[in-house]
Parts: sequence; structure tokens; C-alpha cells
Amino acid sequence: MKFLSAKRNAQIESRSRSQSQPPAIDRYARRTLVLFFLANLTNFYDRQIVSALAEAIKVEFTLTDVQVGGLNSAFELTYPLAAVVLAMIADRWGRRRIVTLAVAIWSVATALTGAAGSYLALILARLGVGIGQGGYGPPAVATLTKIFPDAYRARAVSIHEVGVMVGSAAGYLLGGLIAEVLGWRVPFLAGGFLGLLLAWAIGRLSARESLSPPPPPSGPVSAVPHLAASTARQLLAVPTLRLIYGSGVLFYLSLGGLVFWLPTFMQRFHGYTLVAAAAVGGAVQVVMGVAGVLAGGWLGDRLTQRHAGGRLLTMGLGLATGTPLAILAMVTSSHVLFLASAALALFFYALSFPCIGPQINDVTPFHLKATAQAFYLLLTHYLGSLPAAPLIGWLSDGGRDLRGGMVAMPGLSLVAALMLLWGGREMGRGDRVGSG
Repeated sequence: MKFLSAKRNAQIESRSRSQSQPPAIDRYARRTLVLFFLANLTNFYDRQIVSALAEAIKVEFTLTDVQVGGLNSAFELTYPLAAVVLAMIADRWGRRRIVTLAVAIWSVATALTGAAGSYLALILARLGVGIGQGGYGPPAVATLTKIFPDAYRARAVSIHEVGVMVGSAAGYLLGGLIAEVLGWRVPFLAGGFLGLLLAWAIGRLSARESLSPPPPPSGPVSAVPHLAASTARQLLAVPTLRLIYGSGVLFYLSLGGLVFWLPTFMQRFHGYTLVAAAAVGGAVQVVMGVAGVLAGGWLGDRLTQRHAGGRLLTMGLGLATGTPLAILAMVTSSHVLFLASAALALFFYALSFPCIGPQINDVTPFHLKATAQAFYLLLTHYLGSLPAAPLIGWLSDGGRDLRGGMVAMPGLSLVAALMLLWGGREMGRGDRVGSG
């Protein structure tokens, strides 16, 4: 009897260990993550080369700082709207198909940026880049959070978000180096060509997926979602979504202008050449940005296993720590202190990026997951990123000092940090609806 009892206990313990282990990640999920990582890398390369080459573009077209900032605003004008429209289509017709279309659109528009012969042509091309890149993010993140088990979601998204840092760094570094040798137009043309190749590869992945029917959804299915007043009310009825949307607007308003103007700031106030600013900025983003994104994904998953608001706490801690460092980087005249504080600020800010998508996914009904991600982009980019760069440019043109605007903006992130820390502390299980 003792032998039978011991055998029974061993079987129970074996089953318990197998149940406690996270589920395996299949090959299709890994392949999708690799291609989406490359897409996100290209996404941010094409986005950041305008910032890296702003001074060269300003000289060729004889622009003011407000007009240079307007190039970013043109992108931000179409980016959120395309995110909403294409996300709604993606939730109904297939998220990977929309990802393919989005990559192709922004790649063509990036190439047209390099071929532009006037300021108006530049504006129109950046509008096109905004359409394509807006359509990419929500269905891509929704796809990753669907095909990866909950235990790996933030980490999968963090790998995807590494593409943000590597792509941004490539935009700075390669954009500056290529422009120094071949002119500012060539980086745009090269980015557009590579993006089209990637769109073809993702299209093949989507075609293979369509050969077999998708698995049934784990949540309720409704009609095609639409961003009418009723849909917005449904999303805003979730307390955690209200918190993420509100803090995101403040974060993007403070960060959007800083990211766009940083290479120019380095050239004007710290004596960097275009190539040096691109090289240093790119290196900092690769090392500190990637480290911050990976750390944020790991920390967010770990804290979430212990506390329902773990991802919110991770985001809040990152902003609360990074904001004073960002302000210090803008006011110091020391080159060494500028680089050290800017690098650390980037690391702590990057903790937030891999937590946003999974947190939205966790509290959103199944049939609105991509739409909820798009609504986040709509609010944060229209109310945050769109006015940020020209606002700093306006302050610069008025006072002839770019530093004043760049010092004023980061303080908004402190308010966002307090909101997230409070929300993480108060978040209860009753707010976790519709995950799956």
C-alpha cells in the first residue's frame, strides 16, 4: 500500500510540474515574431531618418524650425487615423494581411520622400509614411499577444519592441553615414527598397496562414468593430484603459518632441557634426534602448505574476526615474554628463514600451483588441506627438533657443508616472476582462 501511495504521489507531482511549466512556443509563432521584428526595425528606421537628417533637409529647402517640425506633424496627422481604420479592418479580415499592406505602403512613401523636389512633396510623402506605419502597429501587436502564451506575451512584445530601438538607431547611424557620402536622399530610397522586400516575405507568411482556418476565438465574437461613440464608450468604460490612454497622451507629448529634435540639439549645443550625432545617438539607442526594452518585458512579466498591476507599476517606475534624467541631459553643458544622463533616461523610458500592448490586450474584449491598440495610437499621437515637435520648433524660432522647449516638455512624464503608479497599486482582478 505504501508503494502504491508513493507511486500515486509521484504521478500527482509530475502532473503538477507539467502544469506549472509554461506552454511551448510553436514554430509559426517564432517565425512570425522574427518577421515582425524586422518590420518594426524598418518601421522606425524609415521614421527616424527624417529626424537624423533634419538639418540637411532644412538647408536644402530653406526651412524654419517650425516647418522642419511640420514634417513630423504630417506623419502624425495620418498615423493615428490609419491605425484606427486599418485596425478595424484587420480585426475582421485578417491582421497579417493588413501588416503586409501597411509595410508596402510606408516603404513606397519612404522612397518618395527621397525623391521629393519640394517641401510640399516632402509633406505628402510623410503623410503616406504615416498611413502605412499607422496600419502596422495595432494588428502586429494584437497578433503577437494572440499567438504567444500569456507567460511569454510581454517578452515577445519586448523582442518586437527591440526593433524600435535598433531601427531608430539605424535611422540615426546609417542615415547619417550614408547621407555624408551619398547625400540625404539615398537613405530614404534604400529604406523603401528594403521595406518592399520585407512586405513580400510577410505576404508569403500570410498566404500560408490562409490555407488553414484560424482557431476559434476564446472570447465573444461580434460584428465588425467600428470606432463609433458606442465603441469608444465601451473601451473607456474599462478603468485600466482610461489610465493607459491618459498617461500615454502625456508621455507622448513630452517624448515626441525630444526624440525628433535630439540630433539637432546635439549639433547645435554640443558641437557634434551630422555623422557624429548620428553615430553617438545610434549607439546609445542600440545599447540602452534595447537593454531597457528587454528589461521592461522581463520585469513586467515577473511583477504581473505577483500583482495584477505589475505592468502598470513597471511603466510608472520607468517614467518616474527617466524624467529627471532627461531634464538633466537638456540643461547640462557637460558633454559627458549629457551623454550619461540621456542614456540612462532612454533606458528607463524604454521599460514602458513592451508593457503597453500586453496590458491593453489583457483588459480588452477579444473582438476589440486591435481596435483598442489603435485607439491608444489615435489619442497619444493626435494629442501628444503631433503638436510636440512643431511646438518645440515654435519656441525655438521665437526665442532662438531650442533648449528652452526641450527642457519644458519632459515634466509631463512625471504626471504620467504618478497616474501609472497609482493605477498599478489600485488595479483589481475585476478589471481583467476579455483576455485571450
